[in-house]
Formats: sequence, C-alpha cells, structure tokens
Amino acid sequence: MKSFLITILVCLLQCSLASGQQNVHQPFIVAEVIPIHSRVLNEDRSIYIYNPDVAGGNLLPAYPVLYLLDENDMTLVTGLVKYLSAYNEQMPAMIVVGIDGSNRIRDMTPTHSTVDNLGKLDTSPDSWLKPSGGGEKFLQFLKEEVMPYVEQHYKTAPFKILAGHSVGGLAAIYCLLAHPDMFNAYIAISPSLWWDEGYMLSLAKSKLDSQGTGKKFLFVCNSPETGRFNHYLTGFVSLLKQKKRPGLEYRHTYYPTETHGSIAAKAHYDALRFIYPQWDIAPTDTTAALIKKHYLRLSERLGYAVEPPLGMVSDWGYRFLNDGKTDDAIELFQLNVKHFPASSDVYSNLGDAYVRKGDRSRARANYKKALELNPSSTETESKLKTVEGGK
Repeated sequence: MKSFLITILVCLLQCSLASGQQNVHQPFIVAEVIPIHSRVLNEDRSIYIYNPDVAGGNLLPAYPVLYLLDENDMTLVTGLVKYLSAYNEQMPAMIVVGIDGSNRIRDMTPTHSTVDNLGKLDTSPDSWLKPSGGGEKFLQFLKEEVMPYVEQHYKTAPFKILAGHSVGGLAAIYCLLAHPDMFNAYIAISPSLWWDEGYMLSLAKSKLDSQGTGKKFLFVCNSPETGRFNHYLTGFVSLLKQKKRPGLEYRHTYYPTETHGSIAAKAHYDALRFIYPQWDIAPTDTTAALIKKHYLRLSERLGYAVEPPLGMVSDWGYRFLNDGKTDDAIELFQLNVKHFPASSDVYSNLGDAYVRKGDRSRARANYKKALELNPSSTETESKLKTVEGGK
C-alpha cells in the first residue's frame, strides 16, 4: 500500500539578517492517509493514522489505539492526545485511527429505518435514510481489515477505544452491546439513540443483563437537542443505572451550554480524562518501587501491562540522582533500557547513574553501547574517555 501524508502547512518565519534568507514553509504533519480496498465493503476507503513515534510525544513501548468514527475530528483529537500526553502527562500517548466517513448513514446504523429523528416517516426515493442498516458490515470491516493493518504496522498495546459522534455515537453503543470484546473503552458523543424508534434501548434491555466480559469503560454525553435525542438517551442512562452490568464503568455528562455541533470539543477531553484518571506520577511516589506500584495500579484498572513513558523515566531517574537516590535511578533507567533498546540515550543515562554509584565497569559498558548506537555523540564519547581514564 502506498501512504500519503495529510499535512497542514505552517509558515515558519526564519530571519537571517546576514544572508537575507527568504521565508521557509515546512509541513506540520497530523496523520498519514492510508488507502485501503475493503473486501468486506467492496469499495476503496481511507484511514487516517496519527503515530506518536512520528508526530512527537512521550514515547511508549506500545500505544493504546483510539479508533475515531469521525475523521473530521482528527485535528481536534490528535491535538488533545498530544497535549495531554506530551506536555502535561495526564494520559498515555496513543495512536489515533480516523475512519473515512464517506457513507455514515449506511455504515453507522445497525438497522434499516424509514423514521427520521423527528419521528416522521420518510419513504421517498431520495430519502437520506435509504442506505441505512450497514452497521454490522462496517464493524466487520474494522475488525477484519482496519485493526489487523494497524496492529501489523504500528506499536499497539492491547487496549482499544472506539469513539463516535451522533450516528457515530450510535455505532459505538451498538458495538458495546453487540460486540463488547472488540474494544476496551467506548466514547459516545450525542449518540443518535432515537434511531429506528429507539431500537438501541430494546437491545440494551437484553444485552445489559448479560455478564460482562472483562473491564469496559463507557463515556456518554449529550446537550440540548431537537426531536427525540434526549428522550432516548435519558432512557439509556436509566438502563445503565438499573442493570449495573458487571465490569462496566460508565460516566454520563450533560453539557447545557453546548450544541450537537459544538459538544465534541469538550466531550473528547472529558472522555479521555475519565478513562485515564491519575495517570501522572504523584509527588509522594518518591522511590522506584512506588513508581512501579503506580503503574501496577494503572495496569489493574485498564486490564493490561501498562509501561511508563520514556521521558517520565528519564526525568525521574535524574531527579533521583540529584536527590542522592542512586539505586532508585538505576532501577528506573534499567526500565528504559529494557523497553527502548535501540535508543542510545537510555544507555548513556544508565551509564551516568553507574558513574554516580562508582561502578566504572558498568558505566563503561553502557557508554560503549550508547556509542555503538550513536557513534556521532561527542558527549557520550567524552564520558567514556573520562571513565576509561579513571577520573
């Protein structure tokens, strides 16, 4: 498959009084666009992939994946992910996969319906409801074609999120009820639960009675709406309270000052913070053992082995060195060596810790490994010469 870059051109003014350089325009990369021919749908589709390894972020050995049913929200969601993971460390960096929404009414609706959101019958030849009912095939496309591609080509962790707005939110809730094992967390923003005269409520009454299959998360929200949006959503939330499905942790949020169009900006932020509370290390986690316990608690909450980001380990390792906690620093730096063996910096960091401990032999071995991976590093070369010189 060929891949192309979807870019937003950002003007970077580079001033040089000496040479009088002209302005230089450089691309700001949001995501790759991957064209796919779908055997399931029998058509060409595109997926949009944001990769923290390329776009920048607090690097992880493997990333959770957020599958976004509204590709128009890619810049919003990827911006939130990068801001909350790289600059504030309130959640892990993650891969975001936007799905081409070229036929949303067909793909996002689980049944064919001729009743619109105002409860009116529409059987006209050009009705916007006419192509509806392809939701099962679309989920098959996600499971059999999109997910395998993503998992084959990117560093994915075993934690997947499905997010959708409007009929996309309808599709997310349908997937939770009908195929709960496909994803670990679901974000349903103003879901169109009025669809097919409340079909989803009938499905929820039976499916929510079944035993859960592991820990699941659901964030559902709404705002003032026309028609029967809120009537059916209120009924769905009441069922969630009544059924208390084992293993399902959910949150419902109402945004009284938002609209159906504006709600997504607040909802995606709140949903991510709901799934990842207390992600960052607490000031009281003052040893390597306490930091490891923190990530063990996150692992128990999310249902998979959560590993710490490279940048966090590096920052805390040097903080421990400055505080005289050399053994704690070594223990953390060894995590980065384990998880990022192709990085020269992690071996250089560990070498620094062994120097502080007075173990020149191990310091020398790590500096040599760092130079093998990055022979042009004059800083590491200087450190190695100092250790070998016995200074």
